[in-house]
Amino acid sequence: MRIFWSLPLLIMILAACCRRENSDAVHNRQTGDLPVTVKFARGFDIQNKDSFKTIMIYNPWQNARNISYSYELYPAGSPLQNKEFETAIKVPVKRVICLSTTHIGFMEYIEELGSIVGLSGSRYVSNPYLADQISKGNVCDVGYDESINYELILKLQPDLVIAYGISGNETGFSEKLGELGVRVMFVAEYLEENVLAKMEWVKVFAALFAKEERISVRYDSAVERYHSLVEKVSGLENRPTVLLGLPWKGTWYVSGGDSHAAQLISDAGGDYLWKDIQYRDSKPMSLETIFGKAYKAEFWLNTGTAGSIREILDIDQRFESFSCIRSNKVYNCNKLVSPGGGNEYFEKGVVEPDVILADLIAILHPEVLPSHQLKYYKRLN
Repeated sequence: MRIFWSLPLLIMILAACCRRENSDAVHNRQTGDLPVTVKFARGFDIQNKDSFKTIMIYNPWQNARNISYSYELYPAGSPLQNKEFETAIKVPVKRVICLSTTHIGFMEYIEELGSIVGLSGSRYVSNPYLADQISKGNVCDVGYDESINYELILKLQPDLVIAYGISGNETGFSEKLGELGVRVMFVAEYLEENVLAKMEWVKVFAALFAKEERISVRYDSAVERYHSLVEKVSGLENRPTVLLGLPWKGTWYVSGGDSHAAQLISDAGGDYLWKDIQYRDSKPMSLETIFGKAYKAEFWLNTGTAGSIREILDIDQRFESFSCIRSNKVYNCNKLVSPGGGNEYFEKGVVEPDVILADLIAILHPEVLPSHQLKYYKRLN
């Protein structure tokens, strides 16, 4: 399971991470007697069943259809403890292995970083605490994809391996671990339709550590902050045009109008140039097509790995004619990058959509949030 990405796939995943929130996408599902309501997420449910809880995970990879996984969570001393359930998980779990950087963000949010005993792609981790634990040998890198170290996973004795899937190919990995007695849970927040649904997967992590009620209150507060920020810009007539991304080997991967990126720009009071292209992922587009529309964009955001205007111009000198280049309105979400290349925007931003939205509003409409200090974004010079 890979924790880091090539630039095109990174752009695609970032784009896939967002879809326009609407009244049809927002739904309420009360989880039995728990004080937890699943408001936005489509990919999971949490339910009460007698003495234990059940987490249902639905279609946890791209193009999955009618696929579900069920996990029974039981406390110590529960009758379920004496029964043989392949998917039974005693809670709170104590030792977990995380195979995606976004899992680290969720674990930090519920204050359980100390429960991580293994992960993938350790040199790309940006969290300072985990980076220190890795350097001391207290947290191990278990590899990824075909290089997964099954022997090391068994040695670490995790209560649960938290995985993600891009395609159904990952089931072979999970089935092999299951045969070895290791439980695997798929988390697929990136497939959700909007950023608040993505963040809501924190309730799954909270359930694993018996922290549902407290974390649900925190989540609701973040949702309120997000909506209050949207309200601040909803009546503004000026909606500056926004260009996203950067070409890769002569091809520009353009985020669709249904992407998370497009949602965030709209919610921040911006006008995304390709908002009318109705797809969720990012798709390739020629530079000539981009130039025909993008040269007048007022702002340029999420410029790949570029850390300066010079790096952008080194890719194609014609960008010098772009209006946003001339007006110095180019911002990238790589303000917090570790020495190994790990980006906190991708690691922790999943649980801080309200902070990301505040950053974008401060960029597009600085008069609305005059005292806001950018956390994830920086202006490129």
